[in-house]
Amino acid sequence: MSLSIQLIRREDFESRCLYALVGAGAMAMVAGVARQVLRVPVEPGYFALMAAAVTAVKPKLTENALVRAAAMLLPVLPYVLGLPSDWRHAVAGAITAGLLAWRGNGRDSLGSPLQVALCAGAAAVTTALGLYVQDVLNARFLPAWGYFPLLVDYAVVALFWSIGTLPANLAMDLDAVATRGMRLESTLTGEVRGLVARALTLYRQSQDEARKLARGAGLEKLQAVLGKLARDAFTLAESHTELEAQLAAASQGSVDSQVQELKKRAQDAQDGVARRQLERAAASLGEELNHLDALSRRQERLFAQLHAQVALLERARVCFIGARTASPLDGGSDARVQALADKLSALDLESSGAEGAPQAARAPALRS
Repeated sequence: MSLSIQLIRREDFESRCLYALVGAGAMAMVAGVARQVLRVPVEPGYFALMAAAVTAVKPKLTENALVRAAAMLLPVLPYVLGLPSDWRHAVAGAITAGLLAWRGNGRDSLGSPLQVALCAGAAAVTTALGLYVQDVLNARFLPAWGYFPLLVDYAVVALFWSIGTLPANLAMDLDAVATRGMRLESTLTGEVRGLVARALTLYRQSQDEARKLARGAGLEKLQAVLGKLARDAFTLAESHTELEAQLAAASQGSVDSQVQELKKRAQDAQDGVARRQLERAAASLGEELNHLDALSRRQERLFAQLHAQVALLERARVCFIGARTASPLDGGSDARVQALADKLSALDLESSGAEGAPQAARAPALRS
């Protein structure tokens, strides 16, 4: 298996960078006032990272206050512990990025340990790099006093830190099917998202059971069957979502009201040519209405097929559990694996055949 990496919810990453810049800019203004009025220097570092993190995190509503408070307090630790100056900013950036990936990533689910670790490591590097760039800008290009250099300093640190949080939006897996499922789940809403999440969970559980049950060619065959079951579920979810978007763009109720209005105008028209034109327009919209109705029925079928495909994955997982607890008298391990792979393939073919039969039966009627 090769490592598969996909960017998920790109808009979340882009908005996070923007919010980090806004938060750092606001803190730069506060730092400018503190330096000019109170004569207290507020250097970028903790304050830029804290402001960027507080504005960039997107926790659950129930955890909002707690996560934002943690984003303010936890980065203080490396400064309190007296770490070397080269390390304290990097560690503070790593802490805030890890917190964001874990609890403030903008998704309902928690960040995976791999995402948290990669975010922390990347943010530590980018934070140190941002502070270096800030020092270079101060030494060569920016004036020593004023609000503008402060704004640039804080913005540079926040921008580099926010770039380091990119791993929070990466779906990484050695299994391309699982990566596709994670990417798809992040783009969906409602019941379809729940079904995709369930299918992904069942697929992973079945893969774990398959690795415990078989090795070599038998394992590859089982993984191929499971991969097909999961891919079919994801394809159904994608098709359902596309149809849902098409139907949302064209309301059946609006088209129907237009048809009725055109028919009424055609009846009231005194001129024969105008009446025929209005009747043609009503007929054309009527065809569009029939097309929308067909799309709506197809969407219902896809939703039902998605439920059936998830049920197949559930059944596959149960089959794996049954195969592991089978009696040694039932045959050798290779024979059980082969029988299980054949059974899963037969279930998939049976499901596909049952779904395709009604469409095949309707095909002659459409041609006639």
